[in-house]
Amino acid sequence: MRKFFIFLLAVSFCVLLCSCGVPDVKTLSKVLSDPYEAQIAVNDKDNVYTAAVTYDGYSLSLVFSEPDLLCGITYGFKDGKSYIVYNDLNIPFEPGNKKDGISGGVLIWKKLLSADGEYTVRRAGEQYIMTDGKTEYRFDKETKIPVFIKSGDITITFTDFRAKNDQTS
Repeated sequence: MRKFFIFLLAVSFCVLLCSCGVPDVKTLSKVLSDPYEAQIAVNDKDNVYTAAVTYDGYSLSLVFSEPDLLCGITYGFKDGKSYIVYNDLNIPFEPGNKKDGISGGVLIWKKLLSADGEYTVRRAGEQYIMTDGKTEYRFDKETKIPVFIKSGDITITFTDFRAKNDQTS
């Protein structure tokens, strides 16, 4: 009986050590569902873009800084509506009609920035990897902020990420 108790204690200890090293999916994905501001670099097939992302809990906007042709153009998403803003011109667009070009890419990026779905989490060095088999999210082990997203030919690298305090004063 004593050997069985020691064996049971050893197995319980091993399970405890293995389970405490990796946060759950909800903890990691929450950082992308809470308000934040970020700078991203996107490689979409052969094209490279940089943009500032702002998410306030309700609406998401991407303001391009590169390439020069798109500099200052904002793609916004709020209440199921999509729009493009340049200077004072606000142009709504239907996501279903934009299958090619930059608008189609931005719609995919928007989906990737929300991290919705069924994922598993594992640790790899100084990062946590959250994946569903098609899309991979990498988070910094210490801060648990997103570092990298990869899905097919698209990679999104976070060059800066700041959670926003959405409490009113």
